[in-house]
Amino acid sequence: MTYLLIRAGRAVCAAFFLVLLGTSRQAIAADPTVQIGTEVILASNRDSTIEPPELVSMRDQFSQKGFAFTSFRRLSSEKMTLHKGKPAEIRLPNQRTATIRLNDVKRGTAHVEVILSQLPSKMVISSTVLTLGHEGSLFQHVGDYDGGQLILVISPADVAKPRRAVLPTSWRPEPPLPRADLRSCSEMTCCP
Repeated sequence: MTYLLIRAGRAVCAAFFLVLLGTSRQAIAADPTVQIGTEVILASNRDSTIEPPELVSMRDQFSQKGFAFTSFRRLSSEKMTLHKGKPAEIRLPNQRTATIRLNDVKRGTAHVEVILSQLPSKMVISSTVLTLGHEGSLFQHVGDYDGGQLILVISPADVAKPRRAVLPTSWRPEPPLPRADLRSCSEMTCCP
């Protein structure tokens, strides 16, 4: 009798453990995450340096919007994973921090909050909620530095490239469906 109770007890414990394991997996799966890439860019009119050369497109975008900086230098670059409710910090060279927090993900669009704080007091300077999709980049001004302006660039980390469908060579399009013959408007009695 005791042997049966011990054996039944073990089965109940194992079943309870599996239920807890399944619940924790669901909780983990429900926690949205977003992978982003961040860059801190110094834009200035000091010279005409563009480092790295990929920043030429950023210069062109800024000049189209009326911000005619001549120099763009990448000061730092980092890839990170944002978890809902767990902010990530980026230390900026101008004695500030940019805290990026994932607020929500709806239909593939991430809503991230960028909180700019002054060090060492951690006094909040600004807070902005931005919408990040699968493509493009977000630019956030994060202060003055070394005769120029610091720009925080946030982009999706792994932009999915469109896939090209490979059709089998035996595939042939079906002929169009037959259409009913419609009379021209002059033959209809509804129009004068």
